[in-house]
Amino acid sequence: MKEKNSSNYQILLNILMIVYTLYIFLAIFKEKTLLTDDLASAYGLEGISGSYLSFVRSYLDSQTMGARPVSGIITATVCFLARNNESVYFLGLLFFPLSLLVIYWVARKIISKELASLMTLLYSVSLIGTSIQFSTMMLNSNLATIFFALSIYFVYIRKNIAASSVFFIASVLSYEIFLPLVLLNLFLIKENKKRLLFAVFTLGAIFIFRKVIQPAVFVHYYQRDEVGKVLEVKRVLFVIVLSLKMFFYDFFAGIYKGVIHLRKINVLGIIMSLAIPFTVYKIFYKYDFKSQSQALKKLSIFSLAAVILGMSIFLFSSYIPTLFGFENRNLGAIRLFYTLFMISGVIWVSLKLKLQHKTISIFLSVITFFLVITNISVKDSWIYAAKFNNELFSKLNTALKENNIEKGEICLDYGVFEELKSNPNFTLREPIFYKRWESPQLCKMNGIDPLKIQVDNPIDKKDCNIRFVYKNGKMILTK
Repeated sequence: MKEKNSSNYQILLNILMIVYTLYIFLAIFKEKTLLTDDLASAYGLEGISGSYLSFVRSYLDSQTMGARPVSGIITATVCFLARNNESVYFLGLLFFPLSLLVIYWVARKIISKELASLMTLLYSVSLIGTSIQFSTMMLNSNLATIFFALSIYFVYIRKNIAASSVFFIASVLSYEIFLPLVLLNLFLIKENKKRLLFAVFTLGAIFIFRKVIQPAVFVHYYQRDEVGKVLEVKRVLFVIVLSLKMFFYDFFAGIYKGVIHLRKINVLGIIMSLAIPFTVYKIFYKYDFKSQSQALKKLSIFSLAAVILGMSIFLFSSYIPTLFGFENRNLGAIRLFYTLFMISGVIWVSLKLKLQHKTISIFLSVITFFLVITNISVKDSWIYAAKFNNELFSKLNTALKENNIEKGEICLDYGVFEELKSNPNFTLREPIFYKRWESPQLCKMNGIDPLKIQVDNPIDKKDCNIRFVYKNGKMILTK
C-alpha cells in the first residue's frame, strides 16, 4: 500500500510539473513578453519574404547563426511561421518543456523514477540560466540540452558510439555550451579504441565545420571561440572569482529576492508553490535512500566534475559566468549538472550524517519550495521588464509629440544600471532596454515610427542630437 501511495504521488508530481510549465508559458504568452534579442527578432518578422529555403539560407548567413546551423534552422522556421502572426513566435518557448521531457526520459533510464522526476522538476525551476526558459531565441540552448542528453543515453545505455557522436555534434552545432563535456562521453566509453573513434569523429566533424565548411558556405561567418583568452591570467582569475561568487553568493541572493517577492505571487502561484513541495515530501519520506548511497556518491562526483568542465567554456570565450540579466543564457550545461549535483549531494551528505528519511525528505521539499517561488519571481520579473520597456517608450512617444519631434536619433537615458540595482521588481536584474537593436520593435509597439526615429541608450551612443531623461515617471527633454 505504501509503495502504491508513493507511486501515486510520483504520478501527481509529474502532472504538477506539466501544469506548472503550462502556467509559466501561458503567463509569458499572455503578456507578450519580449525582451532583448527577441525584440530584434520579432521586429524582423514583417520583413520576411520569399521562399522558406531562401529565408533559412539568409538567416544562417550571420555572425550569430552561422556557427549554430542546427538551432538556426529551427529558429528560422519559427520566425518564418510567425511572419504573418507574431504570436506564433512564442512557440519557440515550447522547446524548454520539450527539453524537460527528454531530460526525464534519459534520467529515468539511469536513476529511479522518483529521482528522475525530482531532477527534472528542480531543473525546470533552477535559478541558473533563467533566460533559456523565457526567451524564444534561447531555444538553441534547449536544443543543445536535448541532443546532449540523447548523446549520454546512447553512449551510456545503448553503447552506441556512432549515435552518441551524432547527437553530440548536433548539440554543439545548436549551441556550444556542452563542448567541454565531451570528456564525460569519453569517460563513459570503456574501450580505448571506441573512445579514440568517438573523439576523432566528433571533434573532427566540429573542427571541419567551424574551420572549413562555415567559412566556405557563409559570407558573414564569425569564429566565436577565443582560445587565446585562456592564456590571459587576469581574466582566468576573474572568471574563477565570478564563478565562486555565482554559486556562493548570487544563488542565495536570488533566493532571498524570491522570498521577498512571495507577497506578490498570485493565488495560483501560491497553490503551486505549496502543492509541489508537499508532493515531493510525500514521495520521499519513506524512500529507500540508503540502498542508493554508493550510486549517489558517484553521481555527486560525476556531476561536480561536469559543472567544473561546463564552467571551463568561459575560459575560451568573451562571456562571463553570471546569474544576472541576459548573460546567464550561457549556463544551460551548468543548470543541468548543478541540479544533479544538488540532489545527489544533499542526499549523500545527509546519509553520511545519518539523518532520517523524513528529515531528508523535508530538506528536498524545502529546497523545492524556495526554487519554485524564486522561479515564479523571475517569471514575474520578466513580465515586469516588458511592461517597463513599454511604459518607457510610451512616455517617450508622448514627449516626442509634445515637442513636435518627428525624426532623428534619440538618446534615452533612464539610469539602466541603477534601475536594475534598486528596483525591487527585478529578481536577477532581468534585461530591460539597453541596446539600439531593441528599440525598433519597442517603437513600433508604442506608436513611434522606427523608420524615422532611432532610439539609443547614451551608454552606447553619446553624441545624439536629441536627448531625453526619464526619471520619477517623467520624460524630460534635456538637449
